[in-house]
Amino acid sequence: MSRVTYPSEQLDKFLVRMPNGLRDSLKQTAKQNRRSMNAEIVFQLERAIENEKAEARS
Repeated sequence: MSRVTYPSEQLDKFLVRMPNGLRDSLKQTAKQNRRSMNAEIVFQLERAIENEKAEARS
C-alpha cells in the first residue's frame, strides 16, 4: 500500500531559529488573521520583500 503524497510535501522546507518571544507573537498574529503559523510567516516574508522592492524603486 503506497502512502498519499500531498502537494505541500513537495515545497521547500526551511528551519528558522527565532529570538525569544517571536514565535508567540507570530502565533498570536496568525490567530488574529485566521492563518496557520506557516501561512503567516510566508505572508509576512512576502510583504517585507515587496516593501523593500518598493523602497528601492523610490
